[in-house]
Amino acid sequence: MQIDIISYSDKQLALLTDDQIQQVQSAQVKKNRLVRELADKLKQEKRRLINNGLFLSYTWEWTKAYWQELYEEEINWVREGLLFYLQYAQGFIESAPYELDFSLAPVDRFAIVKNYYLETYPDRQALYNAFEADNVAPRYLGELYKALYDYFAELAGVTEG
Repeated sequence: MQIDIISYSDKQLALLTDDQIQQVQSAQVKKNRLVRELADKLKQEKRRLINNGLFLSYTWEWTKAYWQELYEEEINWVREGLLFYLQYAQGFIESAPYELDFSLAPVDRFAIVKNYYLETYPDRQALYNAFEADNVAPRYLGELYKALYDYFAELAGVTEG
């Protein structure tokens, strides 16, 4: 199963508990179902508009945009619910050299971790190596982990290959 309901790296997914993995899979199944329902709904609407002679008018574009927005909103609710669950279901996390406060907004946690590494490690390669070895950051940063990982990799001149 491809997981695209959230933007977690393989490393982050591997750190999840069985219950958390089950919640991710459940949310992914809901998202996949909604995507299929949207495709079916759009086919029905297209057929209806063709039968009524309205397909070539602006009506199709409006109808399509309406249903896509409606389903995307539903998918976002599923995604946000999953992210909320994962944020507060982390359980015990060992201490970290930076502040661990799960009540902070994700962007605030991102800033704390980023600033810690930038201030602590003037050598960019050492910074990258330390961040890569950090087992707390993937769980603490959630979806923002990959962005910070990519940023530090770029600073260190690390290329994926």
